[in-house]
Amino acid sequence: MMRTILLWNLFLLGRCSSSSSSSNYNNHDSFALSDYQKARALETAQSLDASRLHFQIMFVDDDNIKGRIAEGLLARVAEYNDAMFILFPTSSTIDASRNAPRDAAAPERAVAVCESLGLCETTSTMDGTSFDLSYLDEYDLLITMDDDIRSLILRSLSAADQEYYAPKVRLLSEFLSPEFCGINGKQGTSPARNEQDDIPSQDKTIPKSTQGITSDGRLLLDMLDQELQDRVAPCSDLVIGRSTNVLMSQQFDNQVAAALIIASSGITKFCLETMQAQFDSAFESLLIVNFHNVEHLMVSGEQADAQLRRCSHSVTGFFSREQRLSRFERHIADLRIKLVGDDSP
Repeated sequence: MMRTILLWNLFLLGRCSSSSSSSNYNNHDSFALSDYQKARALETAQSLDASRLHFQIMFVDDDNIKGRIAEGLLARVAEYNDAMFILFPTSSTIDASRNAPRDAAAPERAVAVCESLGLCETTSTMDGTSFDLSYLDEYDLLITMDDDIRSLILRSLSAADQEYYAPKVRLLSEFLSPEFCGINGKQGTSPARNEQDDIPSQDKTIPKSTQGITSDGRLLLDMLDQELQDRVAPCSDLVIGRSTNVLMSQQFDNQVAAALIIASSGITKFCLETMQAQFDSAFESLLIVNFHNVEHLMVSGEQADAQLRRCSHSVTGFFSREQRLSRFERHIADLRIKLVGDDSP
């Protein structure tokens, strides 16, 4: 087994180095999101329900390999971003595909890759699970390895069900796009990150291998621990922003490995920012409903906080007391300007 892992690591490093030296980020098929694609990202974000404070995510493959690797990677990236109890990944294999294996046992190659990536041994060696359409209701988000798998799932549904479920069935490659992952924009600090994490270091040197990547693209790399950053560094510029064909290869090569790692970062960013945006919106609605006239300008922060908590513990509990008071003060300042034209208390 150790010999298999060593050979895999040497193969991965060699292929990455070769590809990186012969390609340029500006030459490959990076893509800018069209309005249609942006709409798809927004639809997916809106289809998620953050009120339960967690998302259940299922990866669907057709080989009993990529899905279990993606599952382990997302668990690792989520833990690094303090989202271990927010994102709950699992995986399954679609039997209807011509590539589907007959044996549910974990393939030796997949187990070796999982071990080389430091992923959970228990989940990486478990027997695979066959995909079932009932998972569309049981999971918040289904992420397929390629468009063929997504099409197989959606074609199994009626036209009405296709329209309803399509936003929650996404391609893994879509999460390689910084624009797709950041469709909610920066809505404040995500629940899993400290505000200091968003302050760029003046002393931080940008690695040569990522100099062709946008600042938004580097945010995806920053959500990876150092070991995973080093793992994808030789070919990250070949993967970030790539279209679906990066994952179409049946060979588990360097770019597929990097794509799975970086997509895990993209999924984490997308889900955490979606949760943050939904709670931001809900809290803003509470402020508007409760404090909207001249009399409310005299309400103290303590009084306001008590009133808001009585209205909705589920929304206010997402924020710290300091965050709630800060948001209330900003709301009152804006309200004062709107009603009396003066922002002074």
